[in-house]
Amino acid sequence: MKVLVALLVFGMLASIAFAGNITGTVMYEGDAPARPALTATKDQHCIDAVTGTKSEALVVSTSKGIKNVVIYARVRGAKPTVPDKNPVMDQKACAYYPHVLAVVAGSTIDITSSDPVAHNVHSHAKKNDAINYQIPQPGKVIPHKVAKAEEIKFTCDIHAWMTGYIVAVPNNFFTVTGYKNADGTWISSDDYEKSADTGAYSIAEVPAGRVRVVAWHEELGSANKTVEVPASGDIAVNFTSADFKKRAK
Repeated sequence: MKVLVALLVFGMLASIAFAGNITGTVMYEGDAPARPALTATKDQHCIDAVTGTKSEALVVSTSKGIKNVVIYARVRGAKPTVPDKNPVMDQKACAYYPHVLAVVAGSTIDITSSDPVAHNVHSHAKKNDAINYQIPQPGKVIPHKVAKAEEIKFTCDIHAWMTGYIVAVPNNFFTVTGYKNADGTWISSDDYEKSADTGAYSIAEVPAGRVRVVAWHEELGSANKTVEVPASGDIAVNFTSADFKKRAK
């Protein structure tokens, strides 16, 4: 009887998930470079939409927070779970929306357009299928599966200033800095630049143990830090622009 009770207790304990939260900030050291203005050269709709806008390649807030940094935890044995609803990459106001979309590898992304002009979806993938499709009118949806983890640049062959990224990560422990407000509303780059955000992020319920936290940014490159995630509570993992290194081409 004692053995049976002991086995039951052990089984109950084994079923308890020990997990902590990874939190931190991603901040720019020194003075951030000015965001260059974008210029549209084709289609009056695009010329009107793009006038007055600036590059989203590096967006830094008044408090030095960096927008559009994808952060994920490499967790041994973690199995990716694709979302029930496909993530969406839109082409809106002649820009990719959102500029950086992070997804778990294996996801199917619905690529579409809200613009009344034709766009060309040109993927520069190396590990995944490199698609090159035209979206001739608003509302057309191209389902695109990204099977492998990779940072994929997207351009538009019709409108040369348009760039965006789909970043596929190996599991579901990821986030993107400066992506949404507390109420879940997407934050524009202009609004983020004026904000006091510190590039704060949080990844919840990461299994306890040794993990590598990876940060990626389209201009800065990538950075990583290895930490021990506690069985409960938070562990802080902060990055600055000085931690990032560009990958050799």
